[in-house]
Amino acid sequence: MSLPMNRGDIADYLGLTVETISRTLGQLKTKGLIQMPSEKQILLTKRDALQEISG
Repeated sequence: MSLPMNRGDIADYLGLTVETISRTLGQLKTKGLIQMPSEKQILLTKRDALQEISG
C-alpha cells in the first residue's frame, strides 16, 4: 500500500510521538508482518495476523 504521510505526519495525526511510530513499525517489520521497500510503501505480508493483533 502507498503511504503518502511520513512518520511525523502519522504521529501528529494519531497524537503519538515519532519514536512510537518508528518503534511500532520496526516491531511489525521484525515480526515479519510488514515489509517496507521504501519510506512511502508498506507491504502487508501477514494481513490475517495484523487483523488479529488489531483487536
